[in-house]
Amino acid sequence: MSAVEGLVEAVATLKAHGAADTATGSVRGVEALGAGATLGAGKRAWLFPGARERACALLRGASADRLDEARPYRVVPPGKSPGARAMQAVGAALASTERAVVFCGTGSVAYGAVLEALARAGATGANVCFVVGWYAAPGPFEVALAQGPAATAAGFGLTGVTCDGNDATAVFQAVNGAAGPTLVEARLATKK
Repeated sequence: MSAVEGLVEAVATLKAHGAADTATGSVRGVEALGAGATLGAGKRAWLFPGARERACALLRGASADRLDEARPYRVVPPGKSPGARAMQAVGAALASTERAVVFCGTGSVAYGAVLEALARAGATGANVCFVVGWYAAPGPFEVALAQGPAATAAGFGLTGVTCDGNDATAVFQAVNGAAGPTLVEARLATKK
């Protein structure tokens, strides 16, 4: 099965379980971000999803009714704390020769523990990719973070990459091309 066929099948499964946007009928937004990052990470990378990205386990072969038990597919159960998820991903990357990919949202990059994970990844050279779904909308985070996360990545010793988070292919290319500690700012369409 090709990656595109797998993606189409995964979206169909997501829709059947009410987890995908059925109005658009396409892989856009968070679904595109999760699918592109999962496929771009490769099969050997460990994935640390949040609740929104947990369906990435489908692309690894997990069954839809057991998404929270996908460790055999190198998908860690979704964590509610973005800081804990980020620190676990850095630890996994340091303890293994395999890459770790962790998913974070717009607000997550302001959490102290996420910032600590970014600093630890940069200081140690951990092979971890932080995929940040970034809604660039006016609000408190625009004030707190005058620039997007990718622009501040160098301050932590990470490579910063920006891509269209609504385009699974763009996310795939950004994550697939990441080497060493990297932050991928996947820009998503503003919610209306």
